[in-house]
Amino acid sequence: MRRISVISPYRISFSGGGTDIPPFPEMFGGRVINATIDKGIRVNYVEDGLPLEISSRDILKSWSFSKHIQNSFLERVSTLFRERGIRKGRLSISGDVPPGTGLGTSSALIIGLIQILHLLNGEEVNKSDLAEETYELEKNFFNVTLGKQDPFAISFGGLKYFEFSKDDYRMELLGHELPAVKELEGSTLMVYTGATHNSSDELQDEVSKLKEGSEELIDRLLEIKKNTEEAKDAIIKNDFDRFVNLVDIGWELKKSLSRNITNQKVDGLIRIAKESGAGAARLMGGGSEGFILLLAHHDNIWELQKKMMEYSEFVTRVSFDRYGVRSVTS
Repeated sequence: MRRISVISPYRISFSGGGTDIPPFPEMFGGRVINATIDKGIRVNYVEDGLPLEISSRDILKSWSFSKHIQNSFLERVSTLFRERGIRKGRLSISGDVPPGTGLGTSSALIIGLIQILHLLNGEEVNKSDLAEETYELEKNFFNVTLGKQDPFAISFGGLKYFEFSKDDYRMELLGHELPAVKELEGSTLMVYTGATHNSSDELQDEVSKLKEGSEELIDRLLEIKKNTEEAKDAIIKNDFDRFVNLVDIGWELKKSLSRNITNQKVDGLIRIAKESGAGAARLMGGGSEGFILLLAHHDNIWELQKKMMEYSEFVTRVSFDRYGVRSVTS
């Protein structure tokens, strides 16, 4: 009985979110700094010879060929497996956080599914092709509006700087041996707002404005792009404090993209965090709910965590993942 387990790490974004969403990269080039973390999603497949069953703890549903569910996400997964020739077995999905929390959860799931399909069909695929396939499938098959950073971040792993253009990308691994990177890893805190969001709707609004040629939006995204380039230089020069300051500036720029990026609850949590020692704070993902990323000097992290636990039921420190998506077959 063949078994396959795939782990896909979640990603956090420090700078550049929005510049990776087409058509901006094609027009001006996108710049992003992100990292995968030690939390993620696990996709397990067991070849048991019975009709395909798909279950997800996160959305509390199961699906099999004996039960038809119109327009459900699990049905789309089943269709994908059937189109790739997999009609039997047991597929289970579980994640460390709920979907829609700004950590690239949909890309983490879909890249895990694609990895399993390639393994079942005896196909070898490199990390770059896996990321590109995930992006195209998520966009065109699952109808998710997304930027390019999530599939590439999750496929490769590590703390990275990306440049995205029309038909290509360039990736620079920001080595974990750099003092500023070590300090950053020990200075990162995640705070859950208590609710989720659908980033696809918000990102679609950005896409529409870009296609309409909104000069205001383009100018803001160009500022974010420049801010990201400066943040990368700060890391390479081991200037941790400047990096933190640029992350904070980047959040102020991102908020100007849309009135739906933040809300009173998020602004309140960020205000409390800064009053309690955070040097930078930004909401992850498309906006309004999910996880807030906090940066503070390592000596202040525990006190900051205790304070934020007064306002959130889930406040966690994280470490960087260095490997990206990976699998075990038995």
